[in-house]
Amino acid sequence: MGEHLDHDALQAIATAAGLTGLKQEHLEQLHRAIASARELSDKLPKDLAWSDELALCFRLAPAADDRP
Repeated sequence: MGEHLDHDALQAIATAAGLTGLKQEHLEQLHRAIASARELSDKLPKDLAWSDELALCFRLAPAADDRP
């Protein structure tokens, strides 16, 4: 599952996120979530220029009453 985070590191991450008082089972769930997020992040392309951002290419269709 990638990098292993010890209990203190997980507790620090949880505290920084405002998640105080988590039980061990929740810290384990947090560990799995971090590993999953890192795995997904690794799959994202890293060499895109700002102009390659898909959101910049998105256009809404004109409203029905705006069509010629």
